[in-house]
Amino acid sequence: MADALLEVRDLRTYIYTRRGVVKAVDGATFSVRRGETLGIVGESGSGKSMTCLSILRLVPEPGGRIVGGAIVFDGEDLLAKSPEEMRRLRGSQIAMILQDPMASLNPSMTVGEQIAEALSLHRGLRGRALDERVLELLRQVRISDPERRVHAYPHQMSGGIRQRVAGAIAISCRPSLLIADEPTTSLDVTIQAQYLRLLKEIQRETNLALVFVTHDLGIVAKLCDRVAVMYAGRIVEMGRTRDLFNRPRHPYAIGLLDCLPTLWRGREPLTAIEGQPPDLANVPPGCSFAPRCPMAEPRCREARPPLESIEPDHLVACLRAEETATDGRRVASIPTAPAAARVEASAGDIVLEARQLTKHFPLSRGTIFTRASGTVKAVDGIDFVLRRGETLGLVGESGCGKTTTARLVLSLEWPTAGGIFFRGRDVHTLGRQELGGYRRAVQAVFQDPYSSLNPRLTIRTTVSEPLAQTEPDLTRAEVAERVGASLARVGLRPRIADDYPHELSGGQRQRVAIARALTTNPECILLDEAVSALDVSIRAQVMNLLREIQDRLGVSYLFIAHDLAVVKYVSTRIGV
Repeated sequence: MADALLEVRDLRTYIYTRRGVVKAVDGATFSVRRGETLGIVGESGSGKSMTCLSILRLVPEPGGRIVGGAIVFDGEDLLAKSPEEMRRLRGSQIAMILQDPMASLNPSMTVGEQIAEALSLHRGLRGRALDERVLELLRQVRISDPERRVHAYPHQMSGGIRQRVAGAIAISCRPSLLIADEPTTSLDVTIQAQYLRLLKEIQRETNLALVFVTHDLGIVAKLCDRVAVMYAGRIVEMGRTRDLFNRPRHPYAIGLLDCLPTLWRGREPLTAIEGQPPDLANVPPGCSFAPRCPMAEPRCREARPPLESIEPDHLVACLRAEETATDGRRVASIPTAPAAARVEASAGDIVLEARQLTKHFPLSRGTIFTRASGTVKAVDGIDFVLRRGETLGLVGESGCGKTTTARLVLSLEWPTAGGIFFRGRDVHTLGRQELGGYRRAVQAVFQDPYSSLNPRLTIRTTVSEPLAQTEPDLTRAEVAERVGASLARVGLRPRIADDYPHELSGGQRQRVAIARALTTNPECILLDEAVSALDVSIRAQVMNLLREIQDRLGVSYLFIAHDLAVVKYVSTRIGV
């Protein structure tokens, strides 16, 4: 492409490990123009982040190596540059924003010091000019009261403000290209919208080229001019966003779009992509998507399809692209089995109730002699009712009290006033034995299964752990039977019981977390952002699973999330 700022051609980045060569990027080809936003989407492990690191020549060592292809930026071959030349280029002409700002910001330096560091290194600014530029950048990313915030540390800021600071550092030297790798995943829906609006404003002001990596197709639809769909280290489809969303041609792209819950979609089961992405150390011959593709033919497993133009500015790597143009999205995915007969909720069968639930946290000043200086009203007199077999969705911005409410429900916090009532009894007045029964009846599934599962324990031990606390008199055979039943309920094979969390995919880990919650046969499960960190295809599988379990067992869900489409799909009633 003649007017492209960045061209990536047949990029191959391999990681050499003990178990073989992991082909993290295996022939990726795309380009980005000045002032354009290119979205790169795909499941976890498809090579999105490694592609971005390869552009910056930051492939992890030892073991990582760019073995072929070309990366041309503004007419210059980046693979031919020396390490010193690349250090000068990073930050000054190409910048990157990472997913977790707390991991990319130095906790021991103030915000102002970190922005100033980039400016003094790449632009040589000093003294008053440096101070003025730092304040100007904080204003540019719409941070209020920059004169005060410039002296703050990262831990003193909210997630949204920290991500804006990371953006200020990235644009501080006026780069031509900005790479944003999942920068909005941890932000709630309103902060996310503000951040995306800010990126577009900065792009208009500076004619910035933006590569935006995400698994959220909704963001891509709003933000990106073009989109590249990545699978097993390759771009399998690329085109204008409107064209690709309206007429996707690769079965994988069709499947991703079919996985999305929408505000206007009914409560029928979501369509999920069958199977898992391939092991990049053992990619099958031919089309890497063929083992999961319902349209695959014998020739698909023999020949690797090239990325070819089928329409102006629309490229697809599929031997049957012409057929998908007429067959549409129906062919790409496997619908789940019809839901079982639903256990109807009785109008009077109340499982859980909050009555004027209140939690205030006192603010204090001083270190040795402390004194009260105010109160944070985290939860302030809320009421809700959860009946058997229904889902109550709770939505709201960060800081509105959702997580504190969850901790009160789980009896991990003591209310200032009001209470949580289970089967008509105040949870916070229960004795030790009765509280054990409550903990058996009310279980939780959290956002990140990798953090909530002990990496040192096998899946068998993890799933059986709640039984040791709530039913210690069970025999080993009875525990094994309960564990097997829980794993079967969530669609996991018995052989997985001897695996460790790191040996499972993200979707499998979340299924294990759900299986652990089901082991005690609970009446209510609290789901705190349980699907927000999952890829769209895995999210569809987990949401279908939750619905099937509820239909079969009559479990009640308290579902906390910030995605309105997801909340609408799973919820019987919604509280804001």
